[in-house]
Amino acid sequence: MLLASPKLSAAFFVVMAGCALWARIPERSATLAMLLPFSLLTANLLAAIVTNRRFRADLPLLVFHLALLALVVTLVVARLTYFEGQATVTGGTAFDGKLISETSGALHSRRLDDLRFTNLGFTENYPERGHYHATYNRVRWRADGATHTADIGDDIPLILAGYRIYTTRHRGFSPVFRWQKTDGTDELGTVQLRDSNNGAFAGANEWQLPDGRQAWLMVDIEAPSEEQTGAHVRANLGAGSDTDRLILRVGDERHTLSPGEQLVLPEGTLTYVRLDSWMGYRIVADPTKPWLIGTIAVAVISLVWFYSRIVFRPLSAKSIPS
Repeated sequence: MLLASPKLSAAFFVVMAGCALWARIPERSATLAMLLPFSLLTANLLAAIVTNRRFRADLPLLVFHLALLALVVTLVVARLTYFEGQATVTGGTAFDGKLISETSGALHSRRLDDLRFTNLGFTENYPERGHYHATYNRVRWRADGATHTADIGDDIPLILAGYRIYTTRHRGFSPVFRWQKTDGTDELGTVQLRDSNNGAFAGANEWQLPDGRQAWLMVDIEAPSEEQTGAHVRANLGAGSDTDRLILRVGDERHTLSPGEQLVLPEGTLTYVRLDSWMGYRIVADPTKPWLIGTIAVAVISLVWFYSRIVFRPLSAKSIPS
């Protein structure tokens, strides 16, 4: 049978390599590219199991190929149902479901409206040697009618509604402003400045003022000493001190604001309330992960079973010379 031919198994790797190269071109779907080679492999494995008598006569070999077939099918389903997104949340505020980027499979059931958690701030721990640092972000959420808090990181996720939420290396400053209009109404809001990992002028950004004019912001903050923060520990990038200053340029005018200071503009009054920070999050969902782990475990066990019979096969009875 052609579908069960080993040559078709070899063709899978050639087709997969070609589809992987095709998918590297921007705006082409990697999911669509992988459907062809994995469909080919699924048909090949299924045909081999049905037509090959040795598989049916050897139980561990049959279990291995069935597990391999299940693994291929699960990988296809995983690609069709996965989700990965990026979000940023300012300290003290809740995630509102808005993402800065996302990718997902065609069959993913979107449930981002069920994700509600609040960023309570983060700490960065630096070792005495090396460049590695760990970030721990404290978050709050409600589940089962109760409020919960926990520390999460890039290796410890918050699990909500089937999504796993991790911290990332992306974070930055987020000044908090109050805008009071000339008619007496006021608004409170934040501005997320550039990622602090971006190098020069990381704590800066262009910003459109509430009255529509363009402005440029930059944070001027002193690095805290070890005596102030504890050895190699920094909270919220050091934001929150009374010495935090904000440089605001509007047109040709340059203003320096400390927390609590105001800038009177024609359309209203801008008050610099405080300096906060924002944290970047990676939100992922993969409902097939337990199935992938299970099929891999079955495949490994069946192979151990198959080869252990060969290694520990009883010696055939032989005549023993006198």
